Amino acid sequence: MKKAAIAVATGLLAALYGLCSLLPTRRRIVCISRQSDSAPIDFQLIKDYCARLDPPWDVVILAKQLRNPAAYLFEVARQVYYLATSRVVVLDSYCIAVGLLNRRIKAPVIQIWHSLGNMKRFGYTAFGTGEGHSEATARLMHMHEGYDAIAISSLTFAEPFAAAFNASADALFEAPLPRVDLLLDPAHRAREREAIFAAHPSLRGRQTIVYCPTFRKRPPANEDAAASALVDVIDFSRYNLVFKPHPVSRQVINDPRVVTIPASEHDALFVADYIVSDYSTVIYEAGLLDIPVYLYAYDWDDYRGKRGLTLDFEKDIPAVFTANPRRIMEAIEADAFDHEAYRAFTTENVALPENGTCTEAVCEKILSLAQANT
Repeated sequence: MKKAAIAVATGLLAALYGLCSLLPTRRRIVCISRQSDSAPIDFQLIKDYCARLDPPWDVVILAKQLRNPAAYLFEVARQVYYLATSRVVVLDSYCIAVGLLNRRIKAPVIQIWHSLGNMKRFGYTAFGTGEGHSEATARLMHMHEGYDAIAISSLTFAEPFAAAFNASADALFEAPLPRVDLLLDPAHRAREREAIFAAHPSLRGRQTIVYCPTFRKRPPANEDAAASALVDVIDFSRYNLVFKPHPVSRQVINDPRVVTIPASEHDALFVADYIVSDYSTVIYEAGLLDIPVYLYAYDWDDYRGKRGLTLDFEKDIPAVFTANPRRIMEAIEADAFDHEAYRAFTTENVALPENGTCTEAVCEKILSLAQANT
């Protein structure tokens, strides 16, 4: 039944793509995301860069989460129009229309993924795990097939990254995400920090701990209890606690002492003095900002069994790793963090360009493929 439904959907998309292909191809790049309903910052930086070129390139950003499959059909139809009439396609996640149309798409397709570094299995390497997709469905949907280029923040983990996309390592090109430029820009950091203080004046005057857990496909039974345990060990006379939820997570911390700053509002990292995370690649962003990181592994045994990891969190990451939130607070209060070791860990996983910016490195690859498709 599922196979037949996918075959029908593929046929309809192919017919629509064929009709749209009769229209003129424009000097345009289309960026497609299912990570949020607003333009991802990486795509916005690509758009801004291309607008400054002479002559400029038009960049259209299509961002919409898949919440209602029926309503999403209209979005898929819109995507097909732009796939057929643009010179190059840029993705930051799996795109249904790209997967089903696959090699029918004449424009080159570039995958820049949505997270820095690599630490856990995803895509083809996550089949058979509790956090992964069904292999049968993924293959029917042609998940991550046919990419012409795939951005990677460091070639040191090329093998597991290529395997996750079922791609040749030759398709990879080393270029951290454009948003790294903002992390490294002192003026931008200062503006964002002040904007957060303006929106949340209660944060002024104390050091801020930012809690940013990773997304879990199925929330663990102790998720709420673990968050409450973390809140309970905070001395709120000395520290703020900010909750930075994952963009697609539904986790909520209902405590008036905790300030929640969603990604759609501001990047809470810019106000952080300390980061408490778990298995999230946000720890690489924290490393670029030289913010101390503490790993709260309250569901470690369950998560590593369900997800499958490419790092040994207990040995490979030079940071406190514990299920006990009190141990984390003791380390924060003692300022126990090896900045030098953590910088080396970050550098291994995020290779900054020797010349130019991360945005420029990504855009140069996009434009080289776009210009070849004229």
